[in-house]
Amino acid sequence: MNYLRATNLDEATAILARHPEALLLCGSTDAALQLRHAAATATLIDIHALEELKGVSVDDGYMRIGALVTLNELLRSDAVRASLPLLAACAETFGSHQIRNLATVGGNIANASPAADLTAALVALEATVTLASQGGERSVPLEALFCGYKCTKLDHELITAVTVPLQTGDWYYRKAGMRERLNIAKVSIALTHGSDGFRISGASLGSNPVRFRTLETLLDGGVYDDAAIKAALESDADPSGGYRSTKGYRLRVAFNMIKEALSRPEGG
Repeated sequence: MNYLRATNLDEATAILARHPEALLLCGSTDAALQLRHAAATATLIDIHALEELKGVSVDDGYMRIGALVTLNELLRSDAVRASLPLLAACAETFGSHQIRNLATVGGNIANASPAADLTAALVALEATVTLASQGGERSVPLEALFCGYKCTKLDHELITAVTVPLQTGDWYYRKAGMRERLNIAKVSIALTHGSDGFRISGASLGSNPVRFRTLETLLDGGVYDDAAIKAALESDADPSGGYRSTKGYRLRVAFNMIKEALSRPEGG
């Protein structure tokens, strides 16, 4: 195993350019799983020390969250609780206190899990991600970063930050699993509703978190009919079956969550 430690962003991107298949270590809560079949040949790049990837700041209607911000740092942030309550609600159900001390925003995104609750919430909040490489920086909508199960469009790049518009209007977040915490979501729904309409996403309802645009258009048009909502969900979501739950179960739970969101949203 080849272990390399970067001390700043320029050094990290230079190392990544030489080792494009390397595993980046930040929170490392899933690293052991990823290394199970490649431990002998893997290259690890430790980016814990990159100050450029830390901190939460607000400017001109947007919040910038560094990729190395942990879930507990999100929860302790007064700015997040005040201006992005949906994200705070999502972070509160993320694992245990010990896991939240390690798990990072950037790591949750780069892992590209279909069950990543935080990513689903960020998609509903219309977040963008900033990516860095030796060639410079670029920003892309978070939803556009994914290309399938455990797949991203990162190209010799690392995530440096997430930028999120400050939240207004009503919102809703709900997660279903065997337990409230310390479980992988069977289904979660993240929803916002403001002057520009509905924004809806969810976890474990497809290979990646995506916007449920058919459902958004339906609800923006004032159509709240049960049959129409179910049809829109089936058009937008494509959950797989598996040992944790069936496709039918996930669609039914997602429908129930949408109905609850429409009747009992949180205040903006």
